[in-house]
Amino acid sequence: MRPAGARGVARAAAPLLTGLLAASLVGCSGSTVEAPAAEDATDPGCAAVLVLLREVGDLGGLPRVASTGQSTAAWASADRSRQVVLRCGVPLPGPTTDACLSVDGVDWVASDPEGGPPWTTYGRAPATEVAVVGDVPAADVLPGLGGAVSALEPQRACS
Repeated sequence: MRPAGARGVARAAAPLLTGLLAASLVGCSGSTVEAPAAEDATDPGCAAVLVLLREVGDLGGLPRVASTGQSTAAWASADRSRQVVLRCGVPLPGPTTDACLSVDGVDWVASDPEGGPPWTTYGRAPATEVAVVGDVPAADVLPGLGGAVSALEPQRACS
């Protein structure tokens, strides 16, 4: 049996805690970035990448925000005009003539000849894709992701 004083403190604290919880949930509304899970998002390699991504709080000047899909991560401006979305478990790129960027020992295939996004890891399984919204250059994004993606052993390299 608790002393009467402890019961009174608990009763007084309950509305305060409820209010704080509600305020924190309101603060989070609209902060999630839509990022559908990739086909092979359940691959254990993706878990290794996501664990290491916990260390990446800021990317390209953008803060980390919640994302919706399994094996995804996101960074975004408050107004969502600039976003970086990472999805692990996308299809592996095969041999290609697409532009290839080597950044800190990780090869990335670009979707256009100018080296623009999305970028997909090359020669590492499972493959990881990085897409952007707004003006977010590769030089501001890919170096910050190399440490996490390096958890996956390279099997091939761009030539």
